[in-house]
Amino acid sequence: MKVLCSSTPMEGVFAPFVPLGKALLAAGHDVVVATGPDLEQRVRREGFAAAVAGPAAMEGAMAAMADPAVANAPRGEHWPFGAAMFGAVIAPAKLPALRQLADDYQPDLIVHAEVDVAAPLLAAERGLPSVTYGFVQPLDPNMLAALAERVAPLWRSAGLNPDPYAGIYRDRYLDPCPASLQGERGPAAAAAEPIRPEVPGDPAASLPEWAATLGGRPVVYLSLGTVPLFNQPDKFETLLADLAHEDLDLVVTVSELNDPAALGPQPAKVHAERWLPLAPLLSCCDVVVCHAGSGTTLAALTAGLPLVLVPQGADQHTNADACQRVGVARVLYGDAVTSTAVRDAVMAIVEPESPEQSMARRIAAEIAAMPAATEVVQRLRVRCNRLTESSAGHHTRCVRGITQSNF
Repeated sequence: MKVLCSSTPMEGVFAPFVPLGKALLAAGHDVVVATGPDLEQRVRREGFAAAVAGPAAMEGAMAAMADPAVANAPRGEHWPFGAAMFGAVIAPAKLPALRQLADDYQPDLIVHAEVDVAAPLLAAERGLPSVTYGFVQPLDPNMLAALAERVAPLWRSAGLNPDPYAGIYRDRYLDPCPASLQGERGPAAAAAEPIRPEVPGDPAASLPEWAATLGGRPVVYLSLGTVPLFNQPDKFETLLADLAHEDLDLVVTVSELNDPAALGPQPAKVHAERWLPLAPLLSCCDVVVCHAGSGTTLAALTAGLPLVLVPQGADQHTNADACQRVGVARVLYGDAVTSTAVRDAVMAIVEPESPEQSMARRIAAEIAAMPAATEVVQRLRVRCNRLTESSAGHHTRCVRGITQSNF
């Protein structure tokens, strides 16, 4: 089976595909990942063939900021930016390269991120099945409607009736959200199939020498993700100011785009790095403080760790709301994010047998029982085989406008 994965060029968008992609490779399938130029080397480091398609992330973000709907959006309304960036900027810029890649590669299956809305249109044009891999929660209804509106002209220009959900849920939706955190699934529900999230990185990967000193007191991991909009060094100052004076070890990652030195002088128990592999790191930790980004949040829950969440934008508020609702996190919004409040939330959670710790263990058990990527790949292969057999005598790659609803 030849699989074309399409991902927008952001670490947090690509990373959820990695376990599925590696399971596809291990099962003997061929995989090519199409993404922006700034993620190409990251894709190759994970062992996948890469094809450059579409703009770089910063180029897409800057163009979206200039969009009138974004400039005029009410304060605190985050979805217009995402709809503009993914639907109005990246999708039309990426589609020509995706079409050329499909001509050359002749895929059997399209796999794409929930926000990569050029890919399902390509699949519909070619009569190919498409599989969407999700984040913690399905897209916000406002974001979903805005995305569909933004890409509708692309569907019409391809001679197709616009999909009401931008093609995102046309076939399968791989849902990594554990049952306890699930809320209203909307149109994703009919297409949903569970897949177990995994903590990123190799569990046997090396950590810096200072990691050997961890374990004598609670360890807190602090991250604001990889997106420059959310992880500016000054934002760490509030989170660290009071925590750094408690009897804790603090592990901070500032992303490869930032310099840990920008955090200024810190006590010896604050260990700041650009990036660390989460699989070995989280096994040393007791609490995670983060922005409620999907990747970090799911990694913490998979590792059985409670959270303190400080959401800023994108899908972070939805993730934080779900975590707070089930009691696995303490959430601080907006002006409530003070150094004192962060410290108090962390110190409450690290207390032995705090409610958040108990809930984190329960959710980790739920995640462990979800189907692994290897199981999902087996089902995808069976479905593709059935589709091929049912399409005998037809060149499905050239059939325009067919949705494989039985996939």
